[in-house]
Amino acid sequence: MSLLAGNTSGAGNQDGAALTVARFSLGLGGMAVTGAGEVVIADGHRIRKLSADQEQVSTLAGGGAMETSALTNYADGSGSAARFSYPKAVAVDAAGNTYVADTANHLVRKISTLGTVTTLAGKAGVCGTQNGAGETATFCNPTSIAVDKVGNVYVSQGSATENPIRKITAAGEVSTFIGKASLSAGGTPTPWGSIPYYHPVLLAIDSMGTLFAADPNDHVIRKYTADGQPIVVSGTPVPNNEGDTDGVASAAKFRTFLAVAFDSANRLHVLGPDNSGYPTIRRISSDGSATTLVRAQSCAAQDGVVTSSPGPLCTANQMAVKANGDFLVAEYGHNGSGYKYKQLRSYTPQGASIVVAGIPSADGADDGQGSSARFNRPGALAFNPSGALYVRDNGNDSIRTVQADGLVRTLGKPDGHCTAVTGMASEFLALSGPNSGSLRYNGGPLATDSSGSLYTVNEERVLKMRDCQVTLLADLKPFLEKSTIFMPNNASGIAADSKGNIYASTLKGAIFRIDTKGEVTLFAGNVGTLGHADGQGSAAQFSAPGSMTIDAADNLYVVDGLTSIIVKAGPTIRKITPSGLVSTLAGNPNAAPGYADGAGNSALFTMGNTSSGETASLAVDNKGNVYVTDPVNSVIRKIATDGQVTTPVGQVWQYGYAAGALPGIINRPAGIAVRNSTMYISVPNAVLQVGLP
Repeated sequence: MSLLAGNTSGAGNQDGAALTVARFSLGLGGMAVTGAGEVVIADGHRIRKLSADQEQVSTLAGGGAMETSALTNYADGSGSAARFSYPKAVAVDAAGNTYVADTANHLVRKISTLGTVTTLAGKAGVCGTQNGAGETATFCNPTSIAVDKVGNVYVSQGSATENPIRKITAAGEVSTFIGKASLSAGGTPTPWGSIPYYHPVLLAIDSMGTLFAADPNDHVIRKYTADGQPIVVSGTPVPNNEGDTDGVASAAKFRTFLAVAFDSANRLHVLGPDNSGYPTIRRISSDGSATTLVRAQSCAAQDGVVTSSPGPLCTANQMAVKANGDFLVAEYGHNGSGYKYKQLRSYTPQGASIVVAGIPSADGADDGQGSSARFNRPGALAFNPSGALYVRDNGNDSIRTVQADGLVRTLGKPDGHCTAVTGMASEFLALSGPNSGSLRYNGGPLATDSSGSLYTVNEERVLKMRDCQVTLLADLKPFLEKSTIFMPNNASGIAADSKGNIYASTLKGAIFRIDTKGEVTLFAGNVGTLGHADGQGSAAQFSAPGSMTIDAADNLYVVDGLTSIIVKAGPTIRKITPSGLVSTLAGNPNAAPGYADGAGNSALFTMGNTSSGETASLAVDNKGNVYVTDPVNSVIRKIATDGQVTTPVGQVWQYGYAAGALPGIINRPAGIAVRNSTMYISVPNAVLQVGLP
């Protein structure tokens, strides 16, 4: 496996050398510093560790992505055998044990210095506030965690009525330390206005064992006596007293808090937004006075989303204080719902900064050769008969071409494959339209015919580009709007057979055939009749079909099962013969999405869904093997002609990029195409090539 063009994204969960290999999930959570100077990090569904010399990132425990077929992602065990579900915070005791607020599992977990994970308290998958020992106790979305010098663990949680701080003894006995940490509720914004909600407080413990809480509802910092009596340290807990004001304790104002941590000199620091909404790092002295040390600068925003380059603190959302007093901050890259980067950056109290770990994003729109070219969330792929690879570049609203030698050009630019695109160019290139983003990663599937015409879909319309001019081939809306089923009308996949017929799949369960004159006929399935049934033509049923591909014998292959809301049908790969006979090639329609290799219906797939922004794509080689991208599990699945499913490319739940011998590591594959003995895969900001056996 090797890079053909572009430069792979900095998002992922790959271990290795901090500045050259390591990648972090965009779901990066809280951080804690060990006595040895290592930094423990909650990252996606793993607990990671940055070495004290800041040169190596490793996984302490956890197996990666959420198992979508389960209600929980929970397992005790050692190292990668353990499972977490969106942990938001970690804390480390004096002996080096790590405690985890395993948020979506509603648990508090403990990781020994050897990486063995046990459950300290809570019942997996059960949300509650019951006190008691071990599994008899319950938590609800534990959010922040701290441990004192004798091994008591404190955990915060929130709700519409209260935000308690819970206490767990070293023996696992759970009690309520504070029933309601805030005087007033904060708010949760909705389209109908703010709904009162008691957000969890953020916890930290000083070297003497005193518990502190940064309260985002009352906009103050408190500390607690051993018997739970609160003392306001900084800020004044009166209604509507939020702000960004330094000064003595009673005059200090805070908006909310993103992170709170003590340094080795027992000084408290908080990360939180200023009045502009951009982060600051503030120090709280022993007398409660607040001083801003580092303030975000030169922050750019687009449509209310910060788009600044990494470095000026603009996108920081987590913080720990290193032994030398510098601040380790997590900064992330925005790109709508796309995946960019997550980096750890170190700031001095004077504001100077350096990158400590994580690979910067390599997105862009530059044409050029190989790794000098830049993409922005490339998706669908299709081959021109002349050999050029078409790439839908979602983030740049364009279609790019990649030559066999890696030369990248852009359709419609003076030096591009088409120097100008005429006709319905914007609909074809930028997918303009209110619903065109319903399937963001393959919302514009691509297909080519033997004459070199390029096809895509835009909502209900099927578009054709011939000689750089775009025309409307067919409008499927009259066929789709008759059904009132709660699904968008989007066409979701496209393919062309050897006779020039075009096939379009639609989320409402029908697959249409469009002849060379633009005449539309129903090929398989029925509009609005969702389910899973094999059979001839309209007797068959689909459950939100998506991407399609076609083999040399004009057999059509379809991703099916992009919704589990309207109809409970598991993800499958369907096959349709030229005569319209539908069968199930692999996958189990009676099983939830998952991951399992095997023969036929013993295999399990995860296809994404209509709202996830990532859905599976298909390709077929000249031997009849079908390949399926799985962006959720970050692998490529292969379905052999005998129905046996294997995973030849990527390692399940490993997100990053490792070239060389297969399986390697790939990051959230989107589009796929095969020519001769080479597979091409689009991943965030790059196109990869894989030699097939």
